[in-house]
Amino acid sequence: MNSIRRQLFPWLKVALSQGLVLALVLYLRPYLPVAGPLLLVAQGLAAALLGRLLGLSAFWIPIQILLPLAVAFNAVVPAWAYLAAFAVCALIYWNSASEQVPLYLTNRKTWRSLSGIVADHGAKSFVDLGSGMGGVVTFLARTHPKLRVRGVETAPLVYLASKLRLRFQNLPNAEFVYRNIWDENLSAHDVVYCFLSPVPMPKMFAKAKAEMRPGTLFVSNSFAVPDQPPYAMVDVNDGRKTRLYIYRM
Repeated sequence: MNSIRRQLFPWLKVALSQGLVLALVLYLRPYLPVAGPLLLVAQGLAAALLGRLLGLSAFWIPIQILLPLAVAFNAVVPAWAYLAAFAVCALIYWNSASEQVPLYLTNRKTWRSLSGIVADHGAKSFVDLGSGMGGVVTFLARTHPKLRVRGVETAPLVYLASKLRLRFQNLPNAEFVYRNIWDENLSAHDVVYCFLSPVPMPKMFAKAKAEMRPGTLFVSNSFAVPDQPPYAMVDVNDGRKTRLYIYRM
């Protein structure tokens, strides 16, 4: 149920922000200096800004901007555009069907909580299984210059975006690898972090127990391992009410 809510909430925020901006545009229409496509782009930009204020990640900005244009010009959009959009979505949500792991992005407050866990544990190496856009990896590498930080990702466009992100930052202690999370050797890391879904958690924890060294930490964002009491829990003071479940090997 929590997984379903997490997938629905962003779309509800998109609908709310688009609806509020549309209502404002309709009310102010006689007084607005622009019309046609320019007005639709402005409407999308306003909805994107409102969505950010409601807690949507930057990932939703282009969707918010393009949504009014797509609705208004639906009749003249060529068929290949929908195929292209499907291909892009497939390259982003590559793992959703095969691993039943949606694209969950870790927020900045959770980055800071993970930084505290790393510091308290005195960790020398950290891996993010399913590193997404790379925010956790680059933040920890920048905050802890002596920490070796690794991101593991297989969604093609998301992986390329994280590599591009790293290219513009001088972070020699960070890396991203295109690899299935099940093929990553967890014995090389002091802290293993994941933000997956309830489905793979038992299998992932079994892998962690089999490979991780004694005393190392396995940290799961939001999804506890069934029938396994955590060593500790960290409640993040964010809009999601994020909780980090920490398991000591």
